[in-house]
Amino acid sequence: MGGRINRGVGAATAPVPDEQRAWLRSMMGRFATGVTVVAARRGPLLAGMTANAIATISMDPPLMMASINTRSETHQGIIESHAFAVSVLSSGQRSIAECFAQPTTAAKLRRFCDAPWHEAETGSPILDGSIAYFDCRLIERHPGGDHTLFIGEIVAAGFEEEGDPLIYFASGYRRLHEEVG
Repeated sequence: MGGRINRGVGAATAPVPDEQRAWLRSMMGRFATGVTVVAARRGPLLAGMTANAIATISMDPPLMMASINTRSETHQGIIESHAFAVSVLSSGQRSIAECFAQPTTAAKLRRFCDAPWHEAETGSPILDGSIAYFDCRLIERHPGGDHTLFIGEIVAAGFEEEGDPLIYFASGYRRLHEEVG
């Protein structure tokens, strides 16, 4: 299936039809990404969601971006706490990724997917067993359609020397098979 989106620079935006949304999702799914959980505190509760729309922005100063749906509890948690943490999941953490990908419920907020966690500088939850983490203090936010692009200064980070990442490709979780090069 092919298609083309041509809206022009500065053109008014219109809702995307369901058929085109499905085509875009399939096309975007061809980009393999690591799997993370972005988490923040929302008052006494912890909010987290599976996310692959994260990126390092700058090394000096160290900045990270997370694109978060405006309807998610994690979105509100980041706004209220002015901080977020990104945990990069290992290949053995698929069940955690699946839990955090589910819609937020009161039980999920109370239980935080029964995932063990710790904190570093900001108080945002960092998942134990992750192969890397970035603890960020929120410095900017920008609207992006139905998402907000949160930019945070990395104030603490760490990684494991060993461990394989959990990968997401074509609507499914994958593992690395071999190193190329």
